[in-house]
Amino acid sequence: MRKAVSTTLLLVGICIVLAGCGKMSPPSSYYVLTSTKAVQTQMEPLHDISVGVGPVTIPGHLDRSQIVTSTGQNSINIHEYQRWGDSFKTQIEETLAENLSTLLQTPKVAVYPWERAQRPAYQVYVTVRRFEGKSGMDVTLDAIWQLVDIKTEKSLLTRHFVHTEPALGTQMSTYVQAQSDALEALSIDIAKGLHTVHTQ
Repeated sequence: MRKAVSTTLLLVGICIVLAGCGKMSPPSSYYVLTSTKAVQTQMEPLHDISVGVGPVTIPGHLDRSQIVTSTGQNSINIHEYQRWGDSFKTQIEETLAENLSTLLQTPKVAVYPWERAQRPAYQVYVTVRRFEGKSGMDVTLDAIWQLVDIKTEKSLLTRHFVHTEPALGTQMSTYVQAQSDALEALSIDIAKGLHTVHTQ
């Protein structure tokens, strides 16, 4: 009798384990920010300029592999199965660099840290204060960027940038695209600043 009870308990335990294993987690989806391909601006090209982007600082709650959206003024949603394909901070730096290269029409744009042979004339520091929004609504990018002459270590320009980009749809892909578009707007602002100091 005792042996039968033990066998029954063992079978029940196996069934519980198998039932738990049957509840598979949904597959994760991965996303990346994209750079602009072509932007219509009134700026003249600066083929001879060399620019370094970074370091970029982002809020701690955004520095994670999961995509973060806001749900209210003081609340956020961390999407466990909607993830970045690479470091969010690194993607911001690389996207800004690619955008500036396109906008200024120069290949001499590097991402921090760079090799000594790539040492640029100007360095752009970016502090992101906010970069999220509600999925299916708006994404807000709030950042402070500073332009520094690397040779003299002199600050040439500091600006506060705030931009709101609509997310045209409820899919996560449209939310990420809105973030990419917001970075494009920031890139244009930085490019205009570079144009101002470089042509003075």
